[in-house]
Amino acid sequence: MKKDLKHIAITCPEGCKVTDEVLLFTKPDCEKCDYVKARIPENMDIKILDMTTTEGMAHAAYYEVLEKYTPILVVGDEIVEGSIKIKNKMKEIADSQK
Repeated sequence: MKKDLKHIAITCPEGCKVTDEVLLFTKPDCEKCDYVKARIPENMDIKILDMTTTEGMAHAAYYEVLEKYTPILVVGDEIVEGSIKIKNKMKEIADSQK
């Protein structure tokens, strides 16, 4: 199920390279989701999943975020909730790509 997802490379503090998929779970008519989507850095490879679709619900169930409030950012095994925390995490990831 994961093979078709987009990936990015993240630089670890120790200088190691880790490849993690970055997923943003959203829903229609979600103002916080729109806020986060409008602030995705240009150099960031991210897959946006609508949790009202079959694909989005399947991924959300896999990552055990189906019953959480959107938006939700998943970076590898890390789950980030809340629009400000997500915006900051995306900036951190994008900055590590420079």
